[in-house]
Amino acid sequence: MRELRLQENELFRLCEILQESVAQSPIVLLRGELGSGKTTLVRSFVAACGGDTSEVTSPTFSLSQGYVCQKYGTIYHYDIYRKDLAQMLELGLLECLESQGVHFVEWGELDLEQLLKQNGFTPISIDIELGQNNRIYKVSV
Repeated sequence: MRELRLQENELFRLCEILQESVAQSPIVLLRGELGSGKTTLVRSFVAACGGDTSEVTSPTFSLSQGYVCQKYGTIYHYDIYRKDLAQMLELGLLECLESQGVHFVEWGELDLEQLLKQNGFTPISIDIELGQNNRIYKVSV
């Protein structure tokens, strides 16, 4: 596990680490309280990959969004806040995660991580905590 203490304008450092890792494991589970910066991290990753960040918002109501980028084709962004895991599976979450591209799942809690591992996926998990003047990113690859 790597722990990084970063300001928002330093997220490029975490994005560099992620770009090295998503080639092997294209699913990134984001965990943190409301307002911790999950969507901001996705926006930074899209920017680092040459994508248009103007449409990067939390897909709370749409459940998922896709962003085109030069490096990975599509970056998928899911928000499963307050969604029942069984319902998300019925909607085809596992099938979606098999699509080519990089997948960010906001609120990718431990039960989802365990389910993914049981189904042959090897997700990256990032726990985000609010620090005094920064955010603490705990990255498990």
